[in-house]
Amino acid sequence: MVDRTADLIEPAPMSEPEVVSCRFIEGVEIELRPEFVRIVGWIFLEVNEESAAPEKRIVLRAAMPISVARELIRDLKRRLARGGN
Repeated sequence: MVDRTADLIEPAPMSEPEVVSCRFIEGVEIELRPEFVRIVGWIFLEVNEESAAPEKRIVLRAAMPISVARELIRDLKRRLARGGN
């Protein structure tokens, strides 16, 4: 988790004013724009009688400023290097 509390004089409390479900994704697409980064995540739906091919179903969309994306990358690298799964 990216923690931006170091930028603040007093740490802001974490709250959940609306229900945000946690989504497991099997694939990701990242779009880099000059002002922000957009992430689209999907799961794979299996082939059945009605579909001729597997389908990638989008289950997650997120956008963030470039600075937050850099913090996310740094945090992921650090935690995965320590043996995180």
